[in-house]
Amino acid sequence: MAPRESTRIEETPVVIDVGESNVPVARRVIQVVDERRRDLRSRVEARDSYRWWVLFAVLSGLFATGLTITVLTAALPFIRDEFGASTSSASWVVAAPFLLRAVFVPAFGKVGDLWGRKRTWVAGFALSTLFSFAAGFAPGIGFLIGARVLSAVAGAMVAPSSMALIAEAFDAEERVKALGWWSATIAVSPLIGVVAGGFLVDALSWRWLFYGQFPFGVAALVLGIVVLKDSRAPVRQRFDLTGAALSIVGLSALMLAFNQGVEWGWTSGVILASAAIGVLTLAAFVVVELRSDHPVLPVQYFRSPRFVGAVTLNFFAQFLYMGGFFITSFMMRDVFGYAAAGVSLAVAPRAASLGLFGPVGGNLTSRVGGRRLAVTGMTSIVASSFVLAQVGPESSYLLGILPGLVLAGIGLGFVTPQSAATVTNESDQGDLASASGALNMFVSVGQSMGIAVMAALVTAHAGGAQASAADYSYAFSVAGAVCALGIPAALLLPQWPGRS
Repeated sequence: MAPRESTRIEETPVVIDVGESNVPVARRVIQVVDERRRDLRSRVEARDSYRWWVLFAVLSGLFATGLTITVLTAALPFIRDEFGASTSSASWVVAAPFLLRAVFVPAFGKVGDLWGRKRTWVAGFALSTLFSFAAGFAPGIGFLIGARVLSAVAGAMVAPSSMALIAEAFDAEERVKALGWWSATIAVSPLIGVVAGGFLVDALSWRWLFYGQFPFGVAALVLGIVVLKDSRAPVRQRFDLTGAALSIVGLSALMLAFNQGVEWGWTSGVILASAAIGVLTLAAFVVVELRSDHPVLPVQYFRSPRFVGAVTLNFFAQFLYMGGFFITSFMMRDVFGYAAAGVSLAVAPRAASLGLFGPVGGNLTSRVGGRRLAVTGMTSIVASSFVLAQVGPESSYLLGILPGLVLAGIGLGFVTPQSAATVTNESDQGDLASASGALNMFVSVGQSMGIAVMAALVTAHAGGAQASAADYSYAFSVAGAVCALGIPAALLLPQWPGRS
């Protein structure tokens, strides 16, 4: 019998049969690496703190993907100028990913429940990182938008699975604290991107935003592979292909109508046809889902006022927060003449306040109550819009602009943990990724529509001229008035998440 050679790695024996020459060396190396990975994960899982390792791994991925969000928005005026594109075309660099994520999130949420939440997370995160890296090599605005779109479609696999993995690791009453850190990461990652990225854009190029993001993505991917364990719906289900196709077509058509209505004309044939196709297809989608044994979107949860309140609240909060974020960057450039680094630093307090108050909101829930925090948060976001509507060419940054930015960050920090915890607590174990997909769909639709509509309001009010402070004030005022509808939606959330 061939001799055996034992290799010990931290007290764990791994045996390699060097006598079996028919086994390729690469396969044996993979076996050793896989054994080492399993050993490390089993040690981590055995600890009482494992749920926090899960949170750390998932948030590392969120951190890596979020690095470019804020600074890319701030860099859009310079991307527009380099490619000689219009402001409307440049807006799709940010708006298109939000739109496509909204379109594909429901289907990929169901994929996570069926195929496995870790598998879906790893596959989506790997592809998203790769396409984001490719965006740095864009020769024109079309390639850049395309790479961003592909990255967003892959990213739609990540968001619902991430929330499901966290919800499974934490019990109902602890989830709101974990999701507070989720909110903080959403803010801190872009904040770090802003601080480093603004100077990077000025010193080198906006392309380095994507080059610099890549190593963080690879590190987060490796951590997720090692730490996370797979889970799926306990009951075997089939994938509702008809429902998925209807949701993708319907959302795509409706989002196209909303995003291009101002530029192409609300009464143009393309916009009217797109809106009609969207409404009719989504109506058919609802009918199909109500009759399906295993729907893509868990429509049964929309009978719950709490669930409806949470997703509606997120829609209006994200609409106003991200739309305001987008046009504030252009306002700082067009009205006040800031350079890239100046724009990035000017809008950074919005992300910083969100990073600070996300965990605060999660931890205050047990003392103040989730509903009160959600109402306070949405009121704060609406108030921020009206504060920014008062900004004029002679306004002081410290007294006129900064308070509006901080109010928006505080508000979203209070809203996000409460609504996310409500959605997961209202869902069955087998529907965690699907229910999270529903929430993420409303978030992405709100973000995409907020960017498109608020940018369109500025453009329409400017009437083809260079946008002035009055044009931005108009957009903030209209959007703030409409999104005040999020306040009564917040009243539907439970006062104490995790309790019946």
